[in-house]
Amino acid sequence: MKDTYLKKILGDECFNKVRSARLLLVGAGGLGCELLKDLVLSGYGEIHVVDLDTITLSNLNRQFLFRKTDIGKSKSLTVSKTVEGFNYLGTKLVAHHGNIMDTTKFPLEWWQQFDYVYMALDNAEARTYVNCMCLLLKKSYMDSGSAGYSTHLTPVTPYVTSCFDCKPPVPPKTYPVCTIRSTPSLPVHCITWAREFLFHQLFDEQESDLNDSEAIARETDNDDEIKNLAQEANELAELREKIERSDDFFAELVNKIYNVDIERLLRIEALWESRRPPTPLVLDQDAMQKVESSVGTSLSDTKVWSLAENLYALYVSCGNLQRRLKKEEDFISFDKDDDDAMLFVAAASNLRSHVFHIETKSLFDIKEIAGNIIPAIATTNAFISGFASAIGTQLFRDSNAGYILHGTNAPKYAVISAPPEPPSPECPSCSARREVLYVSKQDFDSLTLQWLVDQLTPLYNSDISIQVGKSKLIYDVDFDDYLSVSLSQVPGLDVILVQDDSDRLQNLILHLVVGNETRFPSVELKEKPSVVKSDSLGNSDGDDDDDDFAIIDGDTVKEDSSDIEIIEPAAKRQHKV
Repeated sequence: MKDTYLKKILGDECFNKVRSARLLLVGAGGLGCELLKDLVLSGYGEIHVVDLDTITLSNLNRQFLFRKTDIGKSKSLTVSKTVEGFNYLGTKLVAHHGNIMDTTKFPLEWWQQFDYVYMALDNAEARTYVNCMCLLLKKSYMDSGSAGYSTHLTPVTPYVTSCFDCKPPVPPKTYPVCTIRSTPSLPVHCITWAREFLFHQLFDEQESDLNDSEAIARETDNDDEIKNLAQEANELAELREKIERSDDFFAELVNKIYNVDIERLLRIEALWESRRPPTPLVLDQDAMQKVESSVGTSLSDTKVWSLAENLYALYVSCGNLQRRLKKEEDFISFDKDDDDAMLFVAAASNLRSHVFHIETKSLFDIKEIAGNIIPAIATTNAFISGFASAIGTQLFRDSNAGYILHGTNAPKYAVISAPPEPPSPECPSCSARREVLYVSKQDFDSLTLQWLVDQLTPLYNSDISIQVGKSKLIYDVDFDDYLSVSLSQVPGLDVILVQDDSDRLQNLILHLVVGNETRFPSVELKEKPSVVKSDSLGNSDGDDDDDDFAIIDGDTVKEDSSDIEIIEPAAKRQHKV
């Protein structure tokens, strides 16, 4: 029997529950391919797969269920067909090509059918949405992700363990504008300049954030530098205006950004008192002839180009972008998958690196940095997906089972596990209680807002306020204009936020569904935890103590200093924006 080993591993009771379970897998990329393989081989009864993407050539190195002949096809539809080749236990597969946040295609009723949800997404907005839907419907889910050799796996039980939004995302690293524009010292500085400033100013619809005069003024008090940066941007704007009619755009651009601009920077002596000054690049007639004679030469993606090859790459990309603006495009936004844009950024950044005596990079390396790409590693996806599938089966034995896993490239450990953490009292998603309010079509037209207030007031035993949409108030003790208005006439009555004026109990978020019946949810609200944080000396409530503590629900919890970012005053020119 094909299920003999599964029964021995899971036990008959757990196996039967798995066989009758209906799962939702959101994402059919690197992690999704591996997960679907493992879930199908685990014998789940029915699996729905949702993904909005189509297959590209760059997917094939790690998304093993796709082939070259699949390029351009829907990921979810293709992956569902491919796994049929080893669907030995007859799992029913249902593919959906679409955006999981599409409420028309995936309404609340559709979500209610699933016993468990697996997230295999690389999009923070979609992950937050799935998290909120699972909180609303009290459905456990598995969040997983990978970045190179590092990875994580977190089983979430709504309102019992921490959710996806309990820990704020780490903001992307930024660099001071003046470092990018005037004094680069790293390849990433030159790449950021080429992508975020040069390409933006020349080809994109909107002006670059790196031309923000207020940000520049906050970083430097050198009037000559401020004046120079403004002049650089103004001259680029003039060059942009004549791109479509210029026959010498490439030569004019090279002369401006690598010769004229650099000569002006060198005259600001204060910038070079403790730095190696840049060396201007002059494009003479001989160099120009070599560039033009190289037309048709191929360039390696993984090889570091020579100075001549970078000039040639810039020449080719300038010509292609210029022709596109002349013909069919009003502007061109940077996209790492746009070959012309990527070639331009790679060549422009390498030439700037050459001028500032900085290491140059290959096109492959620059694409990683410019596209904010963290290389995906197939083996990392494979082992974390295996853990996800194995831990997920624990739900059908014990709903509270499971461990948070972190894959790491540390030399001593491959995987570190820990019990799931409790919800954060400051989490924007799970600190509030989410429930579904069902109202019949008839009652939606006849019941008034007063009815809703009467249902809510006993929950709080105090005055309440009700908001909809983006903080639009529709009721509080001093504002009752809508009380006698029918629910169907109250503007924006879709997602409803309820708060008590005493701020004692947690907020309530009601998702209104108009259907066949009226049913107010059974709600039990918890008291908001009191959090007392220590001062900068480690003292809490006036007590002297060397450690930092937070008091949550009466328990004393030591704060992890690794999660605390100390921002010290910095001199101008070192300010990060």
